[in-house]
Amino acid sequence: MNLPPVRTLVRSLGLAACLGAGLNACNSPTPAPLHLPEMTFTEPAPIRLNVARIEIDSQYKAPAAAPHIEYDMPVSPENAVRRWAQDRLRAVGQQGVLRVVIRNASATEVPLATDKGLTGMFTKQQAAKVDLALDVELQILDERQFVLASVSAQASRSRTEVEGRTLNQRDQLLYDTTYDLVRGFDHEISVNIPNGFNRWLVAG
Repeated sequence: MNLPPVRTLVRSLGLAACLGAGLNACNSPTPAPLHLPEMTFTEPAPIRLNVARIEIDSQYKAPAAAPHIEYDMPVSPENAVRRWAQDRLRAVGQQGVLRVVIRNASATEVPLATDKGLTGMFTKQQAAKVDLALDVELQILDERQFVLASVSAQASRSRTEVEGRTLNQRDQLLYDTTYDLVRGFDHEISVNIPNGFNRWLVAG
């Protein structure tokens, strides 16, 4: 069964609560939407490679149904990797291709069991768990599309969300976790690139 996006569900529950409690319960101002900065990866300096162009091949197809939330995030892991490639990789050669292959860029959110008893009423409990994962391979290809070298890296992050969170708080957590995920991936791939792509590295 397909579930509605979390944003839609939160707003629907809020409206239902207002109607159930009476119009006076809805007089408090609605929180302003969260304005998050553009996610960038401009530090450290870009990796310069002796290739003519950079291509992105995303092989991951996110399911548009729960528990997947890629479609309902401020920045999905896939879009964050695309921005990472734009900021961190530079093609400075005359021939050859650097292909960024996104094999996995998943994001899921699952509810956690909470204590419905008296004790649970007086404590803030963790109500949901978010899991993000990346698996990306970089390939150097010649003009015949033959793979000459490749390196890869994986990263994953998990966070829990406290009950009673607002939509803005959820978006902030997802944004921060995605950024941390890609920074972790960047660290791993930056270690592997000198070993696998030494012939194509160009000093900046």
